[in-house]
Amino acid sequence: MMTMMTMIYKADYKKAEKKAHELLKMCGVNELPIKVKKLAKKFPNLKIRRYTWYAKKWGLTIDEVCELTDSDEGCCWYIKSQKQYMILYNDTVENDGRKRWTIAHELGHFMLKHNEITGKAIFARSSLSDDEYETFEKEANCFARNLLAPAPVLRELKPASPHFISDICNISYEASINIYNFLLEGVRMGISYSKRHPSLKIFKDYIWKKKNTYRCSNCTCSFIKENPNYCLICGNQEIRKGDYFEMIYSSIELTDLHHAKKCPKCSNEKVTGDYCQVCGTYLVNKCTGLTPGEREYEYNNYRIFWHSHEGGCGELLEGDARFCSKCGSTSTFYEEGILKNWEEEKENKVQQLQDPFAENQTQSPNNELTLSDELPF
Repeated sequence: MMTMMTMIYKADYKKAEKKAHELLKMCGVNELPIKVKKLAKKFPNLKIRRYTWYAKKWGLTIDEVCELTDSDEGCCWYIKSQKQYMILYNDTVENDGRKRWTIAHELGHFMLKHNEITGKAIFARSSLSDDEYETFEKEANCFARNLLAPAPVLRELKPASPHFISDICNISYEASINIYNFLLEGVRMGISYSKRHPSLKIFKDYIWKKKNTYRCSNCTCSFIKENPNYCLICGNQEIRKGDYFEMIYSSIELTDLHHAKKCPKCSNEKVTGDYCQVCGTYLVNKCTGLTPGEREYEYNNYRIFWHSHEGGCGELLEGDARFCSKCGSTSTFYEEGILKNWEEEKENKVQQLQDPFAENQTQSPNNELTLSDELPF
């Protein structure tokens, strides 16, 4: 006899998206960030509990709870005899955005009835086939994304960077990067959303407020007004749309010893010393002792002189440092062209802020977002 699971060949993303919209509408939610824990109060057969609560109740360690649930993040637990659900999440995880995503993800399993479909008390990798597990995980991720960071709403707000998404949706930066790239890919494909899209209806007033929020550069107040010319508080004309944008410059990820984790020029990840063994780039960001434009070496020779140069203070610098905060000299990453001039980067960011999601001229035939939801959250 063919079971229900054998008939599932791929994730039903439209169903997951629809369930997210239904939940938001049911709970009367119309602003970001979503207070995800409060959504569970609509369901008398659903409770949300912390790993620490469960560990204390049953005299377990957090590691033992992780082993029991087969997850370091969380699980959706179905008690069939009582028709009750419990979402457990690991509250010892430091990243609040990641915990919120975990709860939303497990809420997706609940809304999509994955436990009932599979007949499993705990939805875990060890209790399902790889195909079954991956199918339902993709649906739960799709649900979480449409619940916490609905693409049509973010497209309307035109985020300048993943930081904007992380701040406004209160999700992890890792998830925000994936969503930001998801949005950009949709723009490149010429995809647009109908004004009748459920998310745009739900968040209509919220979107209007955010699109008409301005910040004064003089008194730093934020206010809501359609097309203002002056600050409502101090009369200053230097006002800028948006209250969430913060200039964050590009950075190279470093180890504790201030070495680049991977080569910033050739992306070689197997770095072992001060120089990249593939392209010869110097991998330590430190003070050079130079002023901008003062070059004492040839760029065609990657064996640069930082170890022997005596002009600098030798300060080890962070991954975004163009200049030494101690003596004001340039950094090795700046001199190597790994980090751009801050004025150039700021100008590019401001231009992107103005309209990073301008619609392409080419539209998809059905104007639907058909990108894969297989995002690695």
